[in-house]
Amino acid sequence: MRVCFLNLGSDADPFFAKLTSFMRTAADDLGIDLEVVDCHRDSARVRREGLALIERDPPPEYLLMTNHRSLAAELLPQADAAGIKVFLINEGLLTAERDRIGKPREKLAHWLGELVPDDCQCGSLLAESLIAAAKARGKVGGDGKVHVGGIGGAFTMSSLARVTGLRMAVHAHEDVSLGGVFPANWERAKAREVTARQFADDPEVTVVWAASDEMALGAIDAVAATGRTPGEDVLIGGVDWASFVPAKIREGVLTASAGGHCMDGAWALVLLHDAHHGFLSESFQEKSAFAVITRDNLDQYARLFDEGWRSVDFSRFSRAGNPQLAGYDFTLAALLSSS
Repeated sequence: MRVCFLNLGSDADPFFAKLTSFMRTAADDLGIDLEVVDCHRDSARVRREGLALIERDPPPEYLLMTNHRSLAAELLPQADAAGIKVFLINEGLLTAERDRIGKPREKLAHWLGELVPDDCQCGSLLAESLIAAAKARGKVGGDGKVHVGGIGGAFTMSSLARVTGLRMAVHAHEDVSLGGVFPANWERAKAREVTARQFADDPEVTVVWAASDEMALGAIDAVAATGRTPGEDVLIGGVDWASFVPAKIREGVLTASAGGHCMDGAWALVLLHDAHHGFLSESFQEKSAFAVITRDNLDQYARLFDEGWRSVDFSRFSRAGNPQLAGYDFTLAALLSSS
């Protein structure tokens, strides 16, 4: 069984490095020949490599990819015509694209499904965690409100949905104020600039919400540059469960990180494995849930870092290998109890 992952990132990218590590472990457990094609967050390269895979002789049996800048919507019909079975992770189709292309297996027989993060839930969860921590520590401004600054990624589905979740959480609290939310293109250096601008606009900011852990590092840099102490004077949170998260949380400079979607590639391989063996004849469309790691629960999630997930046997989640399973349990609780 040959699966190719058209990887938007690379092993140099904190999120995609963890995503592919989970995938390689799952592939070994399931007997899948996994090929990873890195694109280094280069949209032109994603398109070029995707077309090359479709035109390859023979093409891969299965293709995993994300709908980065609508490239999956462009490549899906061509992959379907080539007989390549496609599964989307990380970012799904936009509403207009879905109206045109249809649901999985509806108009394109080889589009098997998608497992994409509930990014709106992610943004809200992270915001609620940071707001609660700020209130508990009395981090409020002269108006009695918690002042929050937001750092978005780029103008992608995931970033926009996470920011929507942030705004929803803030709106639910009359004693919380949200200043501007500025994009930093997922970059640490740009996030440092954005955070500095937010402090200039509102010196009373005591919470910085970032759409990725890498950008949270930029916020930490910016806070330290003002003479304030990250994690004490200003609480900072990010998304992705990057490899440096446990150390930064123990150090106290990072307050929280939302994650769990780094496992979606591994779960997708379980689904493709079952489809290959005739145990997934229907289309699959689900959203993966997030959880927030803080100092209070870090030990509970510690095994998901430092390669600890290699003790997980992903074949235990396959219905093809375990016909007695009534359904799929792609939850953090199930993963933690299996390792």
